[in-house]
Amino acid sequence: MTTAQRLDLVAPSGARVAITLPGPEPVSSVAAAIRFAGGSYGTGFQIGPRGYHAFAGTHVAPATTTDRFLVHGREVIVAEAHDGHSSTAALIGDHHELLTVYAGPAPRHDRVFALFNSLRVTDSPRGMIVTPRRSTLLDTMSEHLVLAVRGYGQIAIPGPAQAHTHIPTHAGARTDHGEVWKVPLAGSGHMFVLGFPAGVAEVQLAGHTQPHLDWLNAINVSWATP
Repeated sequence: MTTAQRLDLVAPSGARVAITLPGPEPVSSVAAAIRFAGGSYGTGFQIGPRGYHAFAGTHVAPATTTDRFLVHGREVIVAEAHDGHSSTAALIGDHHELLTVYAGPAPRHDRVFALFNSLRVTDSPRGMIVTPRRSTLLDTMSEHLVLAVRGYGQIAIPGPAQAHTHIPTHAGARTDHGEVWKVPLAGSGHMFVLGFPAGVAEVQLAGHTQPHLDWLNAINVSWATP
């Protein structure tokens, strides 16, 4: 593969990450997740493009909208799954949606409002930044990005603070930009862990032909130094 494409994205924490992918194959989706915790309390969010919650409520867990309201001028949509096993609440930005999932029915209106009201949200084409307001005493515990590349596979990129926990202790095989390890998955199958000087990626390939392995070999991930 002689061509390459570069994505310059903004992670949920506001950190910048540059991702180089070999070949012209399109990135079919980009999503992110972030988790906050403080004391005995923790909550997690998913971030996707506009239409993210509608897709989930149609194709993942069919759901019906039960509430709509504004938080800091942005609409929040609450939906409950038809089977009653889950519900979602999503804040709609200009470019992305911030979604959280509950087990069972959604909490009361005031609790969902208070949750989104406790956050500062900045949205741009390159990513949505989400930070808890100082009064909440919450800290960011983890974040990651997930990219899907049509025909080649899925790339999960943990944040810099969590990257070291994903790297095996033994040396890996060399790639164009770092090292690679083949790691078994629970049950069956395997994934590849790529380590770079300023980032880590976990890759599940859509096939195991030589073009797939060449594509894996040329990936690069680099988080910007704060």
